[in-house]
Amino acid sequence: MLRSMRHLAVLLLAATAATGSLHAHPFLQNSWWVVAETNRLVMRVSATLREVAVAQGLDPAKAPFPLPTIQNAVSNHAAYVAGHVAIVADGSPLKGEVLDHELIVDSDPAAEVPDAAQYLDRTHAVFDLEFPFPPGRRPREIRLGQATLREHRYAPGVPWDVTYTLTVKDAGRRDIARGVVRTDLPFTVELEGATDAPVASAVPGHAAPPPPEARVGTASAEFASFLRHGLHHVLTGYDHLLFLCALALAAARWRDLFRIVALFTLAHSITVTVSALGWVRLPSWIIEPLISGSIVCVALENVLAPQRAGGRARWFVAFGFGLVHGLGFAGGLRESLADQPTAHLAVVIVAFCAGVELGHLAVGGPLFGILHAVRRVAREDALPRIRRWGSLAVAVGGAYFLWAALRQI
Repeated sequence: MLRSMRHLAVLLLAATAATGSLHAHPFLQNSWWVVAETNRLVMRVSATLREVAVAQGLDPAKAPFPLPTIQNAVSNHAAYVAGHVAIVADGSPLKGEVLDHELIVDSDPAAEVPDAAQYLDRTHAVFDLEFPFPPGRRPREIRLGQATLREHRYAPGVPWDVTYTLTVKDAGRRDIARGVVRTDLPFTVELEGATDAPVASAVPGHAAPPPPEARVGTASAEFASFLRHGLHHVLTGYDHLLFLCALALAAARWRDLFRIVALFTLAHSITVTVSALGWVRLPSWIIEPLISGSIVCVALENVLAPQRAGGRARWFVAFGFGLVHGLGFAGGLRESLADQPTAHLAVVIVAFCAGVELGHLAVGGPLFGILHAVRRVAREDALPRIRRWGSLAVAVGGAYFLWAALRQI
């Protein structure tokens, strides 16, 4: 028993070391539009009412809130957004100002009135901000970052994970670049035509200086940004990590694990696509308990029905739960790319899904390698005990996050 527990401890420590800090999925997904003008950045940031409620201390159980309460919370949240969006120009931080804010209800007037959970996720606020450049100077490089809700907890020990789908335009409102901004993934844009020379005033007889133009982002740069996001989606997401642990514990051979992970990724990619295209849309209060519940189910199957867990039936389980996991993404993506050609969306979806698959292999491979090494050096009865206790540990973790998801309803 003690030897099995030591092996299990090594396994869990290796998984933790490989992933760093863990974040809660679901994402609170925001959209962020930025325009680089001559002497400033102007931007619009969206946020769900759930984010506003968390930041402003409103109890989600009391939603929907009275209109005066919402208006006051949104007004206070405007200053919060301005303070948690981090803009750095040529290494110097810029200070933002709030220009305006607006509450938007994202629902079909003909539909039934949404319940409290749907109300929090389908009601949005938008915040218009301004970040002036230093007087007489145009920056060469702009780095956009954010730390939204990092001081709050989705559950004890687990921070919220807010993701911004970013669109950057030049002064002529032409697209410059697209990407993703998370707390640990800032986004950098280089501006052409930048100068340290004084900016001339637009007075009669003097032509106004041209606005800085950013280097147009290529498809490869956009692909790389969302590929990295897909990789981080796995490496910092408890749902993927626990699910992968459950799959690796039951796999007898590497090709079995690879096949199951590939089926999971395929299913995940299907629902990411249909969600991003707006064909399927389920609220997070349904998806998140299902994701956590899937972790518990797979882990307990390893314990209660080990023969089934190692057979072809697991293929269908992995595919089915992959469909569920994929629905936890693409809300902010759909919103920010709604007016763009299908080619843009295709690049984003392919890049994100490729990153997810790379993340699965990066985690699943080492986990299976550890188990394979234990199988070769340990006693014959050691591996079943490791599978049993490891699966129980995964089930406990899944149950904890199921409880955390149910708290948000």
